[in-house]
Amino acid sequence: MRKYTFSRTELSRAFGIDTATLGTGSARTGFSFGKVGPGVTSEPHRHDEIEAFVILSGSGNVTTDRGEISVEAGDVVLFHPFEAHVLRNDGNKDLDFVAVYWRDGEAALDAAAKTTAPRGPIFVFSTPPTPNGDLHLGHLSGPYFGADVYTRFLRMKGVEAYHLTGSDDYQSYVATRADADQSTPANVARYYADEIRATLALLDCELHSFQATMGDDGYGEFQTACFRSLLSSAAVDLRQSPALFDAVTGHYLYEPDVGGLCPDCGGSAAGNICEECGAPNLCHDLGAARSRKSAEAPVVGSLRRAELAMDQCYDNIDRHLRASGVPLRILDLFARVRRRGKFSVPITHPSDWGLPAEGFPGQVIWVWPEMAFGFLYNIQALGRSMGRDWRAEMPGNDWQIVHFFGFDNSFYHALLYPALYAEVFSHWKPRIRYHVNEFYLLDGKKFSTSCRHAVWGKEVLSPKTVDVVRLHLGLTRPEGERTDFTLDALRRTENEVFQSIWLNWLEALNQEIKQDFAGRVPDAGDWSPVDRAFFARIEIYRAAMERAYSDEGFSVRRAATQVCEFVRDCVIYRGARDFAAARGFYPARNRTSLALQTTAAAILAPTLAPLMPRFARTLARGIDGASTETWPRSVQRLVPGTRFDLGPVLVFYAKSGNPHLDDEETL
Repeated sequence: MRKYTFSRTELSRAFGIDTATLGTGSARTGFSFGKVGPGVTSEPHRHDEIEAFVILSGSGNVTTDRGEISVEAGDVVLFHPFEAHVLRNDGNKDLDFVAVYWRDGEAALDAAAKTTAPRGPIFVFSTPPTPNGDLHLGHLSGPYFGADVYTRFLRMKGVEAYHLTGSDDYQSYVATRADADQSTPANVARYYADEIRATLALLDCELHSFQATMGDDGYGEFQTACFRSLLSSAAVDLRQSPALFDAVTGHYLYEPDVGGLCPDCGGSAAGNICEECGAPNLCHDLGAARSRKSAEAPVVGSLRRAELAMDQCYDNIDRHLRASGVPLRILDLFARVRRRGKFSVPITHPSDWGLPAEGFPGQVIWVWPEMAFGFLYNIQALGRSMGRDWRAEMPGNDWQIVHFFGFDNSFYHALLYPALYAEVFSHWKPRIRYHVNEFYLLDGKKFSTSCRHAVWGKEVLSPKTVDVVRLHLGLTRPEGERTDFTLDALRRTENEVFQSIWLNWLEALNQEIKQDFAGRVPDAGDWSPVDRAFFARIEIYRAAMERAYSDEGFSVRRAATQVCEFVRDCVIYRGARDFAAARGFYPARNRTSLALQTTAAAILAPTLAPLMPRFARTLARGIDGASTETWPRSVQRLVPGTRFDLGPVLVFYAKSGNPHLDDEETL
């Protein structure tokens, strides 16, 4: 017998509430006491233990990944490993409970291996591109490719998922490009928005909504309403604060008009954001600031603008990030921003390009808050086209939003936007997940539209090359680290991987099925241990691809790597039995090998569909029963007699048909 005693005066803070450890029992079991005060909500968290809350007194609500339930004294709530849970006290007296938790290694591993079935609708956003230029491979490799792969997989799983993006017309960079082209910002935005849509189509990027922010009266009205709500928020203040101006022209400087040294990391930074460390700046706090308007050092003055006090939003941001499971690098960025203490960002700026900021003559709504609310308007526009009642001014708690963006936009997407949503939509508890990519380099240097250091999408994309380009972008996608693109490496993927390994294996298999079995899948005969092991590896591959496409382990790079390894495995398996004399003396073993290889080829079609949709569809058309519409729940051997004719896919992909891939000269 053991006895534990605690004192209510010696409670400590953990997960946002008062707790006390009661001790441990046998079999790795622990006990703790918790007290949730009136109006208090615990911090969302996950752990590998199984845990039970025994409610002693009071009442409230428990929210998990599976929904929300009410609890009161006498209730017991059980949580599975890794199931996020939050306890909220909505009453007027303390909610006391005892937590009992124990570790079950097998249950934890089972839970970690499972992929959850998301609840729809799911709105997958790739960051709206700035229409100041066309899209290059640096752009395409990140948000747009990633969001397309992810959405395609969800839809194959039967999830109601949509890929949305648009043109970010009111970006200050559009006005800068218009000045350089001696054009107008509106003409520049319209022209490049069309070019961007055409390039996304060449990438086989399936979009369900492309929202242009310019020229939509309803969009402007909604943004004005959101801005009014912000102005009434306690976190928004109208203040005269330091601002940066050109010493010669007196021009207000922000974003593309100014550069300098980041006050956070000391590296080179643009106005308002540091692309290296992701930290925001206020322009006047840049070290060695330089204006792009004149050669003189800019001067610090002051200006009255609307500003959002980020420090008043830190608690809301913290709760949101914990619930969203963001990458640790974003949590690090948030921690660095919090270290600043009081920190306010202007949400209006002097400009003649943008949506007018009501009450601030000569100023416009900063385009980043505009984008935050623009996502909701995009959902409404999509709903209107489908006859769905999705209202931007009343976002639903059943909406699941997934953002794909580059790390340099992390402050806006993961910190600023949740803060804005909390101020304008107090009823809404946004469920948002984040997928972040790093910079994609070109020959060791960052892709740059302004410096024309780029390989443009239209230069390498065509119906015959898009699959190879997508495969190569997948193999080299900058996930968690910066990666480098070269045209030589793309050609090697085309010639040494896709042509020499993939198509050669499929051609040899197709020829043997055609010659020996009249283009029909043979029945298996005698199974060797090697055959059984290969059959098992096909299922291992299918499950691994499902994990790579799923939210919990999403990685286009891992998916591309796994499919290449699987095809190589198929080639090795084929080579180990490719002996003419043995085929004649042991036909039953030969039939088993061919039956398994056709099964492997058939499983490629659906598992490649998110990554290489055009190739997958072409492959599926050559195999009766193969489909790219739904995700396979398990590997099923092809029925004997199934038509197997890969002639069309082999003919179509025989050569890339693109000089940049076929020729030796670089761009």
